[in-house]
Amino acid sequence: MKTSHTYCILYSGAVLLLLGYGVCVLAEERTQSERRAAAGSSLILPLGHPTDSVLYAEWRYNTKVFAIYRNKKIAITNKLQFSGRLKVNNDDLVVKVMNLQLSDSGRYKILALSSWGEQLPTKTIILTVYDVIKVEIKSEHTWKAATNSCDVSLLCRASEDQTVSYRWRGFKEQDGAQLNFTLKPEEGDVTLNCSASGSTGSGSNTTTVKCTPEKPTIGNLT
Repeated sequence: MKTSHTYCILYSGAVLLLLGYGVCVLAEERTQSERRAAAGSSLILPLGHPTDSVLYAEWRYNTKVFAIYRNKKIAITNKLQFSGRLKVNNDDLVVKVMNLQLSDSGRYKILALSSWGEQLPTKTIILTVYDVIKVEIKSEHTWKAATNSCDVSLLCRASEDQTVSYRWRGFKEQDGAQLNFTLKPEEGDVTLNCSASGSTGSGSNTTTVKCTPEKPTIGNLT
């Protein structure tokens, strides 16, 4: 006998399905992803289904419903959850969480009921919000006439007082805060990026270095 899936009830915000043998169960979650976002950025949560195919939908943060879709409109149901940082786009069926904070880390779910009475695949996003570390680069270079080159010394430092790891990329690649290398004038402008990663966040900065020959100083004859 063929098993059918028919809309059953909405109970405590969860969409249930009625199987052919008369038992209501929660529909299986099929889509889950993990995301990282910097504090201050935004999280876009699209429904991802055509308007005409959706009868009802919920946006949840952990176990709390903060937005619903009904009668072809999205409504915010819990304005205190994100302190007025929610924005709704009814044309694209999107809920946007703006100015993300560390406390916004958690599990986001989008549950939708189709217009023909079946639950659409639940979308789950596990979000980690991290601090943006301010990174500074100190650059020094010394002209060496004997070798027609510059000795370059770069120091990468994170402003936060915490243990971080550093990684240089670009013209040279190396781990560690200090980077020393030799640069010749004919190599032109070179770009280097330093990224810093810690337990609570990450950040990066970029600098450009150029080796310019120094003209010898000619003293006045007396």
